[in-house]
Amino acid sequence: MATLDDIVALCKRRGFIYPGSEIYGGITGFWDYGPMGTELKRNLKNLWWKHMVQLRDDVVGQMQRSS
Repeated sequence: MATLDDIVALCKRRGFIYPGSEIYGGITGFWDYGPMGTELKRNLKNLWWKHMVQLRDDVVGQMQRSS
């Protein structure tokens, strides 16, 4: 069974995430999404929206207008 450290190492090798401190010399504990991570995040968000909002008759999606 893979540990969390194994999964994080795989994601770093494949370009899904990068520790923020490695790229910009920033604070440790923060992560930046790589190109693959950005796509994965967008796909998960779209899948969640589809199943939790679009496919349900009792839910209406609303967009919040930013100021």
